[in-house]
Amino acid sequence: MPFPKMASSRLHAFATLLVTIVASITLFPLFIPDAAHLAVGRLMMAVVLFLSLWAAGMRPRTLLFFSPAFLAYALAVNADGMNFRVLVVILRAFVIGYATVLIIWHILRAEKVTGDMIAGAACAYALTAITWANFYELLEILRPGSFDIPSSWLLKPTGDPLLALQYFSFTTLTTVGYGDIHPMDIRGGGLAIGEAVVGQLYVAIMIARLVALQLVQRP
Repeated sequence: MPFPKMASSRLHAFATLLVTIVASITLFPLFIPDAAHLAVGRLMMAVVLFLSLWAAGMRPRTLLFFSPAFLAYALAVNADGMNFRVLVVILRAFVIGYATVLIIWHILRAEKVTGDMIAGAACAYALTAITWANFYELLEILRPGSFDIPSSWLLKPTGDPLLALQYFSFTTLTTVGYGDIHPMDIRGGGLAIGEAVVGQLYVAIMIARLVALQLVQRP
């Protein structure tokens, strides 16, 4: 499927997406009771899915391509069973990963530094961490115990590791690495290494791109 064209100004879309991501991973855990964490987390993730495609400049006919995925997501997210959980995580990773690739593609094709470009670069960085969090969650579902997660991090009453693995993903991408959550086998370690490498390369390449374009723009 060809990449759709991004609108000339997507600053509001990028800003909305970035604020939503920050709110979903930092603010709502502070104010939402434990019993509601999972429900609110799922709702916020669904919002991030739609906003990421909007910010990526999806055309209406392209969004129709994703309508079966959104329908399956809506049906599976409230269903029980490992197969439904796997389906939800795969669909999330696919949609967010695709939107991230679109945003990065258009950023790298930009001919000058704009607010859109900077906001888009920040969104793509955050979406990369969310995409990897879904990889970690998928591994934990298929192979329980792949990550050492303190019980206080698991969402009650189901013990869902959603927030814990999002936290682990962001600390890995930024190479903070507190160590309170860590892989327990080579599969999780391999994913973590991949994310750390991608995170460092992204920052280096994006900064080089921004600096180069800024130098070209100077009179």
